[in-house]
Amino acid sequence: MSKKLLRQLTLARCVPYRPYKLTARQLQEKLEEEGIQVSLRTVQRDLEEMSGMGLFDLTSDDRSKPHGWCFERNGLNDFANFMPLGLAMALKTWNDQAADLLPASVLNELNPIIDKANQVIKDSKSDLASRWVENVISLPRPFAGSPEIRRATTIRDALWRGRKFSAEIRRVIKGRTVWLRYEQVNPLGIVGRKDGTMLLCTVSDMDPKIYGISFEHIKEVELTSRPVTQPREFSVNKLIREKGYHEEADTIHFVGRITSPNRAIIETAIPGNNPRLTRYDKQSMMVETEVKDSPEFRRWLTDMAGKVEILAPESLKNS
Repeated sequence: MSKKLLRQLTLARCVPYRPYKLTARQLQEKLEEEGIQVSLRTVQRDLEEMSGMGLFDLTSDDRSKPHGWCFERNGLNDFANFMPLGLAMALKTWNDQAADLLPASVLNELNPIIDKANQVIKDSKSDLASRWVENVISLPRPFAGSPEIRRATTIRDALWRGRKFSAEIRRVIKGRTVWLRYEQVNPLGIVGRKDGTMLLCTVSDMDPKIYGISFEHIKEVELTSRPVTQPREFSVNKLIREKGYHEEADTIHFVGRITSPNRAIIETAIPGNNPRLTRYDKQSMMVETEVKDSPEFRRWLTDMAGKVEILAPESLKNS
């Protein structure tokens, strides 16, 4: 790759999207931060050349001096026009398998590129690409408008934008399951686990404790305009090590429904760490426990056959 091409690609990476703008002098400073030493005049020539080529909708605002440079949003479509098949396949596979890892605001910006990737694959008529699309299958997700998708999306957006949100959070108090409303949930991190995704957060300005709360235990999420408050020396990795939010490889969060329970017997027999019993309906109770997937636990399930319905995790239901 020539020095000029490398410089212009780096320059393109530094130029913001409208409504933000940077002057040629500011872009020169950004190039220097990337280790590229060039004169201001060289930067100006590069910008004029790139703009003249019509690539990516690079424009300058000449209503005031010095001129500010930016990309129009639809410049993403121009970038997509140069997409090779390999990149299109990578983008489609990522979108099918892991798009829900990103905030909605980021996904909205990527939608034109994803649409173009699908078109590139279709137009290529490639046997290799067709075979890949047919044989690499992702598990079905809830439809886009479902409460589960909206809830998870809003939580991720709150962390991405650095904003607090209000929500109802599931709590177990004296053996009773209740949903409490919190107005200033302060998102700090997200941890993916085998039994689901967990939010690390504080729930009130008056309570500095950092909680790990399953996405499934959060509902009615509404973004606020209040900024996130970052605790001093906060580190997700440090918190995981200290608080044990990580899972042992063979530890599961078991949820089951026990019919016709004898509470005194069941409470002493339930395996695992800190088992919890709550009323499910008039004839049954719900049990939750953190337990190792051991032969002893499997034996308990066998002994409870016909009396316990496995609600979670899915892997245990299907085994």
